[in-house]
Amino acid sequence: MEGNDAKILAGGQSLIPMLKLRILKPKYLVDIGELAELSFIKEGEETTIGSTTKHWELASKRISGLEIIQNAASKVGDVQVRNVGTVGGSLSNADPSSDYPAVFTALDATMIIRSRRGLREEKAEDFFKGPFTTSLDPSEILERVKVKALKGYKQVYKKIVRRAGDYALVGLALAIKIDSGMVKDARIAFTGVGDKPYRSREAENEIKDTKLTDSDISKAVEASVKGINPPSDSRGSSNYRKEVMKRLLKNSLEEMRNAS
Repeated sequence: MEGNDAKILAGGQSLIPMLKLRILKPKYLVDIGELAELSFIKEGEETTIGSTTKHWELASKRISGLEIIQNAASKVGDVQVRNVGTVGGSLSNADPSSDYPAVFTALDATMIIRSRRGLREEKAEDFFKGPFTTSLDPSEILERVKVKALKGYKQVYKKIVRRAGDYALVGLALAIKIDSGMVKDARIAFTGVGDKPYRSREAENEIKDTKLTDSDISKAVEASVKGINPPSDSRGSSNYRKEVMKRLLKNSLEEMRNAS
């Protein structure tokens, strides 16, 4: 098996629809779904998640300091998808509207990638290159994901969908640390608004070292749509997606402020 002749199959949630549509026509499928050594959740200061861990496993487990992962996993597709789909498959598929890419980008996760040459690491923000495109070359697989716990952070993943089980029209991954009424750190990433997850560092900078007043939130909301031009399609226009981004961020920041 050489290069693009083969495709990795785990749960099949992402790959099988593309095979049915003949978007992909590999000669071989390499099924790693039953490799027990790739299905695990190891907690600690850094939590490691194996690539064949299924969505339902993450949806049913609260990881201290990484509650946003459980939050996002519970929103992936429908029950059938969560029962068979895997975290590694979803991340490697890199659908611009899927849930995990924005979440792991906001968490500044590290992707552990294996090939016959050995292991290499890459930050999530650099792993996603474009629609259905990652930095993986044909000889590599995503083996596991490593994430540092964000202890003391308020965290949430929200998305707007047309119908239950749909991919996100727009999704928001948000984590902020508030200490003595001041925002000490902020992580803001969106899905569904471009070719790959969009981390809004301008919005993050607007709320760092602030008390999250209405004015602070308003500035962050406006900054969140700077430098991004979401696509227009049958589900919504670019301007509509920008308004959804702003609404999601505003509501989420207000909820976190009021709960602190």
